[in-house]
Amino acid sequence: MKRTISAMSGDGVVAHNRRTYIAENVDQTRTHLNIEYCYTPIEQAYHELFDEAQAEYNAKQKRKDRRIENYYEKICNGDQEKPFYEVIFQVGNKDDMGAASENGALAKEILDKFYHSFLERNPQLHVYSAHLHMDEATPHLHIDFIPFTTGSKRGLSTRVSLKQALADQGITGEGRSLTERDLWVQKEKESLAEIMLEHGIEWEQKGEHKEHLSVLEFKREKRKEELAELEQSIERVQQKQVSIKAVEQIETKPLPLTSKVAVDKEDFQNLVTAAQKFVVQEKQESRLKRLLKDAKKTISDLKAKVDSLVAELDSVKGELAQYRSTRGQLRTTELEQDNDYLRRKIRTYEEVIFRNNLWTYFSKYKEKVTVKKDTR
Repeated sequence: MKRTISAMSGDGVVAHNRRTYIAENVDQTRTHLNIEYCYTPIEQAYHELFDEAQAEYNAKQKRKDRRIENYYEKICNGDQEKPFYEVIFQVGNKDDMGAASENGALAKEILDKFYHSFLERNPQLHVYSAHLHMDEATPHLHIDFIPFTTGSKRGLSTRVSLKQALADQGITGEGRSLTERDLWVQKEKESLAEIMLEHGIEWEQKGEHKEHLSVLEFKREKRKEELAELEQSIERVQQKQVSIKAVEQIETKPLPLTSKVAVDKEDFQNLVTAAQKFVVQEKQESRLKRLLKDAKKTISDLKAKVDSLVAELDSVKGELAQYRSTRGQLRTTELEQDNDYLRRKIRTYEEVIFRNNLWTYFSKYKEKVTVKKDTR
């Protein structure tokens, strides 16, 4: 039996993970089968992880404006690090590992074992929230963590850093196309595949969405070869320049300019290609920085708008509650008075009708009206 493995980035919506609100795709009859491994509010997790380092850092600061009052808020408002990460692991899909099926129960057993091994493999990733869901189409595991490093020479001695946290665990990347996170995710998927194999399930590596580690390693080796080739080209050019300078010292006449810069066509093409790649990367980085800056401004504006709307909503709720309370009191008193008045009038009318024998008159009048309607 073969099954795929998914490892997706999540948004870390605690209300969804803990089922404090129920989405449309959730089968509430199966929610009791979910597992909550751990949960700590992220602010509390930050206090537990960084308060000691924050106090040490602040004690060294002579200027108050350099002190950190709230490390969590500092990270949230900064540009360097994300406050937390969420990764979602899943074995198979709804068709071959459906949550309500026998295979779904097997997937739960595999993910449960994987979660406990995850904690052992990742000591630098502080897991503050983890949930295994069995009430959606396919069993899956949400792991929310704060990456941290210790013994830092700048800032807090214990601080947030995904790159350094993974480096502390022996995982280093090779630039933007092969990041630490890429390698880490692939290694975690391999660990999950080993547990699957213990239960008789092979990892089906389709590769159309995510590359396997061997492919990434191949690309890394290819880049190393390209870099070595480029370094050789540069070295050859530098040697030729040295030769030209030596000849210039011997010759009584200076060499033509074309002779000074002449290089092999292959070396020249390698240098041009390298320069073009550098320019493209710089342009992409600049564009991404602009987009990130615009996105952060939009998020900041939206946060301010949301805060304003929340404050306005709270004010309206208060006014509404006060209005309802006042209206309830007024309406109760007024209705009681109206009821008493109407009861008195009804009793008066009944007495008049009874004393004057008006019921007979009303009956005759009703019969005349009925006869006239029938003759029309």
